[in-house]
Order: sequence, then structure tokens, then C-alpha cells
Amino acid sequence: MSRNTNISEILFPVECKPVYLENQRNPIHGFKAITAAIPEKGEVTFSVVSNNYELISNAEALEMGKTIHKKLFPDATSNSFEIFNIISPDTKSFCQIDIIDKNYALNIWEKEVYLPFIRIQNSYNRTRMLKFDIGFCRKLCDNGVIFEQGTVSVNFRHTKTSFKGMDINKIDVSHLKNLEEDFIKKANKSTKIKIPGKYFIPLAAKVLNRNFNLKEKNEQKRQIILEKLNEFILQIELYSDRYINTENMGETAYAFFNVITDYASNNDKLQANAINGLQSSCGIWLNLIESKVSEPKFSWEIEVKDYQYLNDSKEFKL
Repeated sequence: MSRNTNISEILFPVECKPVYLENQRNPIHGFKAITAAIPEKGEVTFSVVSNNYELISNAEALEMGKTIHKKLFPDATSNSFEIFNIISPDTKSFCQIDIIDKNYALNIWEKEVYLPFIRIQNSYNRTRMLKFDIGFCRKLCDNGVIFEQGTVSVNFRHTKTSFKGMDINKIDVSHLKNLEEDFIKKANKSTKIKIPGKYFIPLAAKVLNRNFNLKEKNEQKRQIILEKLNEFILQIELYSDRYINTENMGETAYAFFNVITDYASNNDKLQANAINGLQSSCGIWLNLIESKVSEPKFSWEIEVKDYQYLNDSKEFKL
């Protein structure tokens, strides 16, 4: 999946308009519509909301992100700010904007370099709060991860109460900055955790919440499930070979971490609304794996028991 940096695509004007019942002159009291004129689409209505809804445009969200960018990166300048990636569906109803400081990178070890990014999330259809997360992207291949530990997000609901008296300059982002040190520590420790390669496919299905109901009785639905299953197995096999063998990471938790972040970040068939959740799942897994394998009764066999069928055969009959 190639990165999109064309910010103009999501900075179209958006506004609130009255809502009317058909053949009525007076607007409906207490409600308004979020609308926009999008090039090549014309006027679009994203949602109908109450008057308590506070509209924050993508342009305003981006300016807030720039302020947080300056707070996170002490040496940041207007010249070092850069749009790294934009994720948005064709409807433009929500967006994720990843921004970086192009002069700032983390050396995990030797050639392992990661770029910290701030993810700005905003929506016009009430599906997302205005939210700012910190993530890390492996510079070599654009594998991204939202690294979560406890409450690390800065977020606001689209309500007048949430935004009342808000001063973005007073937001404390120190808890986000502290994630850098923890991410480096967790990434390093993952290189020492061994995971036999035979568990990569079922474990990936578990972490990424990819479920395949092979007991489906409807033949047409079953064929679709099998196609998706075979596609998933092929992708994880290719990623696994790359990181275990080509990049010489061996059968380790760090190799597996790269497998799942590659799937979550560079899979052209993923819908836009799924990417953030999958990248967050990858971050949660990295954050917890050390403590999990330290449990007295832990075993990889038990860990993937509900997904073991994925290794019973590498090819399922269509």
C-alpha cells in the first residue's frame, strides 16, 4: 500500500446546515446537517447531528496536530514538519493524518530505524472522536504501529462541552513522549523471545482478529470464506519468509511483530476504517508479549489452540 501525502484531498470546506422535513419551510429544531462540497462528488451530507455537536474541520484538526507536533519534538520547525500518510475512505467521511518531524528518528539498534508519528483522527459522520495518538513506523518498509500503554491518547468528543475552554497549547503530551523509551525497550526484548515459525499463521489470525468459519453451511458463503482464508495464509507466509529468512530476524517475536505490522500497514485490500484498529492491535501485542510469555503455564500451543486449524493444511479446497 503506497503512502498518500496529498493533504488537499481532505481539506475541502465543510459546514453545518439546517435540516428540513420534506415540504416543510421551517427547519427541524435542535438538529443540523454536516455537509460539504467535494470535488467530483458534489454536495455530500455526512450526518445529521444535534445542536450540541461541535464541528471541527480536518483543516482545524491538522493545525492542532501541528501544535502537538511542536510540543513533542523540541527542535521541530515549520520546515521539518511533514505529512507522512493520509488514510481516508472514498466517502471522505473520516480521515487519519500521520505527521512526522523529518529530522527526528529513533535508532532501535544498528540499522533498525523508526520514525515516530502523530496520528490525527477526525470524522464528519460521528464515527470517531478528534484524537491524537503516537505511533512508530519502521523506516525501511513503512510498517506502522500505534503503540498503546494505558491511556496515551489526547482526544475530544465532538461536543460543545468537550471543546469549551480548550487550549491546545496547554495539553500535556508528556505521557505520549514517554512511549518512545518504552517502545525501544519492548522492541529490543522482542528479539530475544522465540516463536517457532509454525505458529506465525495462527498467531497472526488471533492478534489481527481474522476469523474464518469453516463450518459455514451455505456453499456460496463458504467459498468466499475459503478464498479469504487462502489469501490470508499466503500473505502471512510471504511476510514470515521475508522477516525470518530474508531479513535474518529468525523465529522471534520481533520477526512476528514485523509480519503483523506489514499486514496491517501495506495490505491494499484492507478497508480504510480497519487500518488503525489493526495497527493498534499490533502495538498492544508488542506491549504485552513479554509479560505473557513469562506466565508459568504459558505455551505457544495453548496460545493459538483456537486457531490451530490454520496450520493443519496450507491449502484449503475451494
